[in-house]
Amino acid sequence: MNLRRVFEKEKVWTYSNLLSLSRLFIGMFLFYGISRRQLLFSFSLALLAVITDFADGYLARKRNEISELGKILDPLGDKVTVALSAIALHYAYGLPLWIVLLIVGRDILILIGSVILIGKLQNVVASEMPGKIAVTIIAGLLLAYLLEWHFAKQILLYLTVLAVFVSFFFYVLRFFKMIFKE
Repeated sequence: MNLRRVFEKEKVWTYSNLLSLSRLFIGMFLFYGISRRQLLFSFSLALLAVITDFADGYLARKRNEISELGKILDPLGDKVTVALSAIALHYAYGLPLWIVLLIVGRDILILIGSVILIGKLQNVVASEMPGKIAVTIIAGLLLAYLLEWHFAKQILLYLTVLAVFVSFFFYVLRFFKMIFKE
């Protein structure tokens, strides 16, 4: 892939890219807060992560800041934040290890597929709705564990499993369509 396209001068330091990049740092602080069972701090950071996730896409479209770098930073920020939060919630709040492995494993496989596609197609493929829905459901599950909403944990566990498999299946189909298109 041509790195000049990823790092286009006028498309690197945009508001939307900075918001996506901030989520990587939010994820690290969120891991710390959850691990220490600092509820208010962790909840505030989780809320900030959700706001930045919606705001970066909105700003990118509204301000015409859509970029190849943004297509990388946005899902990477989501995946890092979700993975760090899930791991911390496992240790501090009892989120089952199998669901942590399912969530993180799906994201690792999607990242590997993305790298392969970037190499083949020479551009970055943006996230699509099934992945965004899955991340939203996963965020709900993580929030239920953080806030210790016992009534919601089981339902969200089942919904997360369904969302992970549906979105992963969608990404696998999309991957093979793009790989074998030419």
